Amino acid sequence: MTWALVVVLNMVIAVAYVVISALIFTGLVRTRQLRSNRLALATGMIFASCAIHHWAHGLHLLIPEGGGGRAGLEATRQTYSGIHNVLIEILGAVVAITYLGLRRNYKALINTPVMFDDAVRAAAEEHLRVMAFTDQLTAVPNRAAYQAFADGLTDDRRPVAVLFIDLDGFKQINDELGHDAGDRLLRDVAQRLESGLGRGERLFRIGGDELLVMGVDLDEAAVGDLVTKVRTLIEAPFPSRDGDITVTASIGVARGESGAHIDKIVREADVAMYRAKAARHDRPAGG
Repeated sequence: MTWALVVVLNMVIAVAYVVISALIFTGLVRTRQLRSNRLALATGMIFASCAIHHWAHGLHLLIPEGGGGRAGLEATRQTYSGIHNVLIEILGAVVAITYLGLRRNYKALINTPVMFDDAVRAAAEEHLRVMAFTDQLTAVPNRAAYQAFADGLTDDRRPVAVLFIDLDGFKQINDELGHDAGDRLLRDVAQRLESGLGRGERLFRIGGDELLVMGVDLDEAAVGDLVTKVRTLIEAPFPSRDGDITVTASIGVARGESGAHIDKIVREADVAMYRAKAARHDRPAGG
């Protein structure tokens, strides 16, 4: 490895340590923990001392030794070397004293520093929220997510269209191909619908093989187009290990204004779905 490459590597490492220590100190300042969070402060100082060390090592290689016409460079190297040593000693002493002050608080040494607690807690809460509103089988919004979405519309008076969807012959697919195949089909249907819906259109899995599509601010023609799109997405063949599976769906449609009547619109769509299913005579899906 040539000296030039060693210089570059040391400079890159030094810059990385500077960035890390800067992030730590910035976090301490923003969270007003510069004085209270001694562990994070000491950790930032360690990274800063590492940056100084690598920067000094790179300069030692970059500034050649020797006398003659390079006496000025040699003097600069020696001066920086002295400053480097002093800074390393000071930072080392501060870090050592800080950790000695924390010697009885082993929990503080092994746990996440306080400055990161809020971020970790927020991430955990967001994960729990997503899990609570996501159907575990299909990974689309679940009934709780639908209720939250509907509650958000209670103060508005906007045109809402509800499509209540039930897959035809789904029990037969489970019986003939197994529940694993049925779960895969249901997951594929939900994922295809979710990716195919447009702006202002939301998909929810209500339970079993029942899905709900809600469209907001859609006129009558747009609702008709939505029904056609949903039916086309569902009825396109789904590849499986047992060959392509073709499934149909009974779709009930209801329209109205949002607000306190949103549940009434959903019930009307549910009733319309059962009427549509009766009209189709429970036609089984092809496999």
